[in-house]
This record gives sequence, structure tokens and C-alpha cells, in this order.
Amino acid sequence: MNTDLISFLKKQSHYTPVGDIEEKLELSRDAIFSDVEALIEQGYSIEFHPYLGVKLIDIPDRLLKHEIRDDLNTKVIGRKLEIHDQVASTNETAWQLIEADDELKDGTVVLADTQTQGRGRMGREWHSAAGHGLWMSVVLKVAVPPDKVAFLTAMASLAVANMLQQFIHLPAEIKWPNDVIIRGRKVCGILVEARSNVPDTFVLGIGLNVNQSRHDFPESLRETATSLRLERPGAKPLNRVRVLRPLLFYLERVYDLTRKKKWDKLAKAWSEFVHMGGKYVRLNQGAAEVEGTVVRVHPSEGITLRINGAETTISAESASNIRQIQPPAEASHG
Repeated sequence: MNTDLISFLKKQSHYTPVGDIEEKLELSRDAIFSDVEALIEQGYSIEFHPYLGVKLIDIPDRLLKHEIRDDLNTKVIGRKLEIHDQVASTNETAWQLIEADDELKDGTVVLADTQTQGRGRMGREWHSAAGHGLWMSVVLKVAVPPDKVAFLTAMASLAVANMLQQFIHLPAEIKWPNDVIIRGRKVCGILVEARSNVPDTFVLGIGLNVNQSRHDFPESLRETATSLRLERPGAKPLNRVRVLRPLLFYLERVYDLTRKKKWDKLAKAWSEFVHMGGKYVRLNQGAAEVEGTVVRVHPSEGITLRINGAETTISAESASNIRQIQPPAEASHG
């Protein structure tokens, strides 16, 4: 693939005569035609006019390394990329890289077009439709106090929600402890893993639904899951590279705060996307079900519920399956 030709065509706002391309890139006419055909086969939308020349219309919706790096405004996150058509799990692939290379770069990103064994919290399966989302893991080499590890999940959810609101213009919210939702439906899940034999190293897994239509989800998820495409007016597909680049940028911003131990600043920014206060919820705490009114939510401390007039705080590690429900009559008046 001639990436020089791609870069050149991206800078041109109009059709470029073939003679100009020959002169600028020192290519023969036959080589240009051959390279353009190869780019079209890779999914590039390119128009060729017999008199006006060549014009790049759009880039492909493919996780191509050179496209991701083009205009990637980061210094750490995503400077090293590992891209696969299919893996069992990007998190597992990231751990394999870590164990094989002691010098693996901080911020290394593993991407896959699909996962066959994608996983979420509590060992749940994560559905990773081929070519429809961003299934990725980020290697973080950072020392985090044990009582602040939950901030890594908060950091990631903050980056996703911020990017969706600022860049895709969607009303993203954070649903504690590890989901990003739009209009009540889950669009992104986050899983942070650590291993005792690899100190000060974490793998941050992010699964972001981008272009699924409703029937792309398993029937069991159609009422609770959504995608960026479904939530945007007109439901047009998005180019995943154009979603990924700003996501990596926002991740770098919050990761920088994490490395500087700016916990209060992270918590404040995170809380602006968490709209759970005052809601009556039910959640699983281990094998038990707990119900109560949300008093406050904090990235590392957990969720504090008012239950029968008393406050109880539950950590992220022990909580799952949180959902808003109708309060009993006495709770709604008390």
C-alpha cells in the first residue's frame, strides 16, 4: 500500500492531474494507476476522472495502522499499536505481549476487528460483532495505590463519555461502576485487570459499540444495548478510525491526571457524567440483592445507598448488575 500517495491525496481538496502526482511523488503513470487500484481494493473511496485526475473521497472503515496514526495527537497512548483481525480477547493478547516483552511500551494499544471470547466484569461474555465496534486493550504501566485502582475504570469511562459528548455530540452518561450509557442503554463496557506477578501494570479493556444496528445484537441484549450509529440522527455508520483517534486522545488526557495522582480532579470530572444520585436501585452484592436510594457515588469509595434510613457503602469490586427500579411506597415517601 502506497501510504505516500494516500498522504498526498489527503492534502488535495480537488482532483489532482496524474501528471502532478507523477512529478510530486516521482512515480510512473502505470505505478500510479496500480497503486490507486490497490487502495480501492483496501476500501479507499477514490474517484478517477480521465481529464481532471484523481481525488480521494474517503478512507475505509478499517483499523489500518497508518490511518490511526495519521493526526493521532498523543505521546503515550497508541504510539505502539497491535492490530488483529480476530483474537480470543484483546485483554488476553495484551497480557501475552506484556509477559513476552519486559520493555513493552506504556500506552501500547491492542485492537481487534472481532473477539471470540471477549469478556466483561464478573466473568461475563462481551459480544464483539465483527467490524462493528472498537474492541481494544491498553497497557498501562503506572503505580497506583491499592485503594485507588478503581480510578482506572473511572478514568476510562470519563474519557469515553467525554469523547462521545464533545466529539460525537451524544448525551453520554457513566453508569457506575464500569459502563457508559446513552439514553439509558449501554454503549460501552470497561474492564481493568491486574496480575500479581506483574507489578505496576494494568490492562484496560474497552468495548465500544459503534455501528451495530438493532439486529446485530443478540436478542438478549437488544433492549439494553445500543451503538453510536443507533443513537445518531439518521443512523448513518461512523468511520471507526475517526472515533478511535479522539478516544485515544481523551484517554491520554485522563491518564496524565492519573499518573500525576490528581484523584480529586478526576473524581470531580467523573462525577459530572454520573447521574445516579437520588435514584432507587437494586444491585447484586456477591450472591445477595441489595436495594436502596443512591446517596452518592465515588470512583474509589463505591456507591453509598440509604437503606431503611441508614447509609451503606458498597465497593465496585463486590457490586454488579446495578439497575434502577421503582421504589416501594415507603421508600418513595421516606
